[in-house]
Amino acid sequence: MVQLLETMNYTLLLIYGSIISVNFAGYEKTAKNRKAIALLVILILSLQLTFYFLVGLLATARLYPLITHLPSVVFIERYLKRPRSIAIVSVLTAYLCCQPPNWLGVAMSYSWESPFAFIIGDSLGILIMLYLIKRYVASPVNQVMSYSLRSLYLFGSFPLIYYIFDYSTTIYTEFLYSGAKVVVEFFPSVLSMFYIVFIIVYSNEMQKRSKLELDNTMMVAQSERAKNEIYALQQVQNQTAVYRHDMRHHLSLLYRLMESGEMKDAMEYIRQTQVDIDSIVPVRYCENNAVNLIISAFAAKANQRGVTLDVDAVLPDALPFPDTELCTLLSNSMENAIDAAAKDADSGPDSDLDPDPASGQDAERRTVKLNCSIHKGNLLLLIENTYHSMVEMKDGLPQTNEEGHGYGTKSIVIIVKKYSGYYSFEAEDDLFRLKVVLPMP
Repeated sequence: MVQLLETMNYTLLLIYGSIISVNFAGYEKTAKNRKAIALLVILILSLQLTFYFLVGLLATARLYPLITHLPSVVFIERYLKRPRSIAIVSVLTAYLCCQPPNWLGVAMSYSWESPFAFIIGDSLGILIMLYLIKRYVASPVNQVMSYSLRSLYLFGSFPLIYYIFDYSTTIYTEFLYSGAKVVVEFFPSVLSMFYIVFIIVYSNEMQKRSKLELDNTMMVAQSERAKNEIYALQQVQNQTAVYRHDMRHHLSLLYRLMESGEMKDAMEYIRQTQVDIDSIVPVRYCENNAVNLIISAFAAKANQRGVTLDVDAVLPDALPFPDTELCTLLSNSMENAIDAAAKDADSGPDSDLDPDPASGQDAERRTVKLNCSIHKGNLLLLIENTYHSMVEMKDGLPQTNEEGHGYGTKSIVIIVKKYSGYYSFEAEDDLFRLKVVLPMP
């Protein structure tokens, strides 16, 4: 009876280890996968029985990593299509999780003097741990392992150390049972060091994650801003269409004023109408409607800040990019260029003088040039602006110490990388250049 219960307990432990291994690794819970996991358990159990009858219990225990853990790693990697590193750490972690049920069995055997005590306690511990791990532990473990290689290696280091320690001191030797102080003190020391290192690395990972979340929030804000700008520009365009539609009414009124000899009123009406139209009608820079509206908006901003904007845009009516991405790319590029030209001119050697946008010297110091066109299936964008202060570059990107700034550059880089394009930021001879090449999908 005891031998039968031990066999059942061992089979339960094998099922437990296999289930939590695949749950740690992560898999799609389908009937097909569940059948495959059941076949894996049968295969491993068959291998263990075969080796038990061929070479005996001790040799089978020493070959356990090859006939049990290795097939589990191969199954997770090849069948479940998980990375090898995750497969290895999942199996090691599952091996570590086999110890709490074992402890419960030992505790019950000390409390209850019966040959069945350990088996009952161990089996009960297996069922409890299986429920807790599947419900509360497996998903967080999988997330930690999938977060980054650093977190995976850190997480897997402790199960690996325990695995090596357990086999080297209990299976391949009996060093653990010798009572040697170095063995007794080893694992608590490793546990303490692991805890310290884990706190340090985990803190660094959380800081990086917080920064990424902040960057993502700013990217979302940039996208929403692009949508709002496009909407505002479209409203301007709609208002222009209304003015065109109402032009016959303006002409009719002018005709009546002139017919009645009220030339002064007619001239004032013409002047006011021209002002209203000029304030809303965007200049036509290219055939693409979205790009044309964006450039028109920033041309007005450049004019307000005394920056000379030179535009050479030759683009077709349709481009294979979302309007929001075009708006984000152009808006951030143009805004950075205009800000740099206006700001650096204000802080230049003549900053104590009142700026005169009409003066040749100031106009030369406040210049932004935009060139965009299509060449060999690529969207080409070149923006040049004057600057007179130091530009700090890091990893090929301009840096800023101003709070809330720098996200425009990141937005540009994200869009370019999305289409496997090319970008460069260059600062030389008081001229800053942004070059972008976007392959057209």
